Amino acid sequence: MNWKGWDWKRWVWPGVLILSTLAVSLAAFQNWQSPLRPLITLWFMAVCPGMALLRVFGFRLAAAGWTLAIAFSLAIDTAVGIALLYSGRWSWQAGLVILAAITIIPTLFEPFLKRIEGPQPLIVVTKVPAHPRKPRSAAKSE
Repeated sequence: MNWKGWDWKRWVWPGVLILSTLAVSLAAFQNWQSPLRPLITLWFMAVCPGMALLRVFGFRLAAAGWTLAIAFSLAIDTAVGIALLYSGRWSWQAGLVILAAITIIPTLFEPFLKRIEGPQPLIVVTKVPAHPRKPRSAAKSE
């Protein structure tokens, strides 16, 4: 195998997201009595669902990415909780399974998506004519 052509940076975040999902699932469903359990759960719920979806959308800026990932994660957590509550199916187990699915499914597809690398323009510049027209006046003055 040619390791020189292997881009390990592309696999770091998917690995972190998958390991975080496995860790929070094991901590919750195996009923770990550890002081690390709240920290693992906080990390997962505050960062992982939003980061998974933002990476699929191709958003990879450092500070803004973290800010959006946390905001997006908390919004997803709230939406899942409200949906479960209004449907009459509230349970923390169902909520955790849904959040794990929201994190795992995009994470599994993300490394295989093809993207245009490099900065992408926000403003599209069009060709300006060499001799612009003079604006027409609404009323002709005499």
